[in-house]
Amino acid sequence: MKTISILLSALLLLAPLPSFAAGEAQPEKDYFIEAGDVININVMPAEEFSKEVTVQPDGTIEIPLLGSIKAEGMKPEDLQKVLTAKFSKYVSNPTITVNVRKFSSSRVAAIGQVNQPGYYEFREGMRLLDLVAQAGGPQDWAKTSQVRIYRRVKGEGGSSTEQLIKADLESVLEGDMEKNIGLVSGDIVYIPRRNYSKAARWISDNFLPWATLFTFGITAGIVASHN
Repeated sequence: MKTISILLSALLLLAPLPSFAAGEAQPEKDYFIEAGDVININVMPAEEFSKEVTVQPDGTIEIPLLGSIKAEGMKPEDLQKVLTAKFSKYVSNPTITVNVRKFSSSRVAAIGQVNQPGYYEFREGMRLLDLVAQAGGPQDWAKTSQVRIYRRVKGEGGSSTEQLIKADLESVLEGDMEKNIGLVSGDIVYIPRRNYSKAARWISDNFLPWATLFTFGITAGIVASHN
């Protein structure tokens, strides 16, 4: 585990931080919002409710006052109408503008049992371990041997399908770099939680803390007897 920690720390230092800066071309007229898009929402005259939000993997965005709103699959102008209607309950004659500032096609996501889940900037040559390192590494209960990568593949006629790729991050962390799968823009990497029995959970929640205190008591007694 010490080797793994050193490896992840090194990757974190070398990897660029996720970027959410503007500067990409605006979407074409018939663009439909996707998970991972960064959207700028301006609310006038109540600018305090203006916000830049990221469309979450479940297709929703979090808006002040309104809570969770489904945005995936909508055109920006349609989302604008929905938000205008909803904000009208709280703001007199609101004017809402919606602009897509960053597109999901240039980003990848890490969700599940990672320390910093979210979207990250995709760069050419990026691999599974690079993304996990940027996401702060796997959590203690991560089932790293059964990672899932969800990839959108475009077919004929512009249609797209979802492809499921299985990955063994555990082997990668143990040094098998042949299993360090290359990522493509738009990938969503999911690390599930490891299953454990109720007995194991009871032991971790109840027995281990008491065992730690008991050991500490013995150690303290030994130190006191030598003073």
